[in-house]
Formats: sequence, structure tokens, C-alpha cells
Amino acid sequence: MADRQAVKRTKGLGGNGYPTARKAIRLGRKGSFFLLMLFLAAVVLGKIVLSGLYINSRYMSGEALAKQEEAPSVSVPLVSEKSLREREIELRAKEKELAKKKKEYLALKEEAEAKMAELNELQLKLANYAKKLAEREKALKDAKMAHLVSLYTAMEPAKAAAIMEKLKMETVVKILRNMKGKAAGKIVAMMSPEKGARISEELSREE
Repeated sequence: MADRQAVKRTKGLGGNGYPTARKAIRLGRKGSFFLLMLFLAAVVLGKIVLSGLYINSRYMSGEALAKQEEAPSVSVPLVSEKSLREREIELRAKEKELAKKKKEYLALKEEAEAKMAELNELQLKLANYAKKLAEREKALKDAKMAHLVSLYTAMEPAKAAAIMEKLKMETVVKILRNMKGKAAGKIVAMMSPEKGARISEELSREE
């Protein structure tokens, strides 16, 4: 009885026990394959997500780096007490140098003004000397002309006319112009008509 019940139980499970085991193996294989596919899909999806995150992070880091390069770098200089002292010493040295140059400039300016005053004084002296020289020369010419006038006035008109015939027209006109009209007329009357006419024409002109 026990053996029959065992056989019935075995048949109830699938007959002889073999078909049921095969089905379990098949179901186990299908489940393992399904799990394997799910695992592979999860791995692939994870790779895709990680790749996207990596690419995004690289893009963001590159963009941030570009913005950082484009942005002007502002450096705040650090000023130490030593550098301030050195700067102060340098400024004081420059101030002394400027004061020295200013002093030299003022000395040169004063010297130049003194030289200019001397030149102006010398120029004034030369102008006065030239004026006196011109006046003296004029006085000598006037004295010479006065002597000639008195000489020709004392001569006989015929003799004076004969001498004047040989002189330049300019000299004759100057002498006759400084003589009195009566004495000059007598001398001109003793000259040739052509010479007398030319002299008369020159005497009628203004100096």
C-alpha cells in the first residue's frame, strides 16, 4: 500500500518524477537567462548614465575654465611696510634731485638775464657810437662842402666855370646848390649852353 501511494504521489507530480524535474530545470534556466539579461541591461544603462555624467562634467569644467580664462584676472598688490619705506626713500631722493635742478635752473636763468642785460647795454652803446659817427661824417662832409663853396665863390666866374666843366654833374650841383644864387648864376652863365641847361635842370629838382 505504501508503495502504491508513493507511485501515485510520483505520478501526481508528473509521472515517474522525470518530467517535473525537467520543467524545473527549464524554468530555472529561463529565470537565470532573464536575470542575466536584466543584469546586462542594467550594466549597459549604468555605462550610458556614467558616460553622460562624465561628458557633462567635462563640458561644464571646460566651460568654467573658458569663462575663467576670459574673465580678467584682478590681482590685489600686497604692500608691505618695507616696500612703503623704500618708496618713501625713493620719493625723498627724487624731491632732493628736483630741488637741486631747480636751484641750478634759477642760477642759469639769473646768469642768462645778466648776460642779456650786458648785451642790451652793449647794443645801446654801439647804436650811440654809430649815430655819433654818422653825425661826425655828415659834419665833415658839410665842412668840406662849405670849404668848396667858399673856394668857388672867391674865384672869378669864368675860372670857376672852366673847372666845373670837368667835374661830375652831381658834385657841381651840390656846390652850386650851397652857394648863393647870385654867385651860382654868374658861374652857370660862363658855362656852355648845354652844360648850363643840364645844371639848371638838376638844380630845379628837389633833393
